[in-house]
Amino acid sequence: MIEFDLPTLMSVAPGDKNDQFVGQPESYGMLGIYGGHFVGQALAAGFGTVDEAKLAQSLHAYFLRKGDPDQPIIYEVKRLREGRGSDTRSISAYQSGLEVFHMIAAYKLPEEGDNHQKEMPAVISPEALEEKIAVEGEGFRPPMMAGDRATLLRISETFVPNKFEAGRVPALQCWIKSNHSGAINKQLSQCVVAFLSDGTLMFNSVIPYGVPFQTHRLTSLDHSVWFHQTCDVSDWMLFDQRSTAAADGRGMNEGEAYDRTGNLVFSTSQESMLRRI
Repeated sequence: MIEFDLPTLMSVAPGDKNDQFVGQPESYGMLGIYGGHFVGQALAAGFGTVDEAKLAQSLHAYFLRKGDPDQPIIYEVKRLREGRGSDTRSISAYQSGLEVFHMIAAYKLPEEGDNHQKEMPAVISPEALEEKIAVEGEGFRPPMMAGDRATLLRISETFVPNKFEAGRVPALQCWIKSNHSGAINKQLSQCVVAFLSDGTLMFNSVIPYGVPFQTHRLTSLDHSVWFHQTCDVSDWMLFDQRSTAAADGRGMNEGEAYDRTGNLVFSTSQESMLRRI
């Protein structure tokens, strides 16, 4: 397994054709390649075809096949719309000639305008949470975020994966950040945000019913992100999440992330598989 920091992992290199880019794969255990890996690198591939002043506005993605951590990822970008202020891109990821991931992303120039947002909930600070974990131990840590090599993730309430309690509320709150040093530009920081946005979302829908990967099969089916502001991704962000529905073998999950001063960084929604084993 190659050592990396998250901004490096999210960066892509030019491919052999115009608007083609190559991303480094990475193994995430039973998941093959974690969905946020595709989302962040695909966003970076789209950035490779737009003006450096433009930032991501939104993205809408589908996970088509399980990723292979032993194969390079080829991203092909199609220019759906070219504008002075905004661009739209279709981005497909291929491995071994098969499309494994597809995303549409919009990019735009920043502008001044009216401003309001949802208020950040009051929760335990990341520093106090770290002290609590040091004393009490850590509860659930998602396998795709395991270890502190590239990311730091701390769930604010203890959620033990091998202990099911009926009636649990389908919601999670966690502090997240990229575990890297040094400054990065706003475009790359949004790619890191895109990686983090997938994180723990699919676990919200299973909380009232069982234990992830023990009682239920879970995987992300589709994923959307709306970017509101940029932030320092090497500092803690609060990721406030919940599941709003479960039906037909699927769970609906949504959330918002705030920087530690309370600014809303992004909103996200995702549908995930929710099938009993």
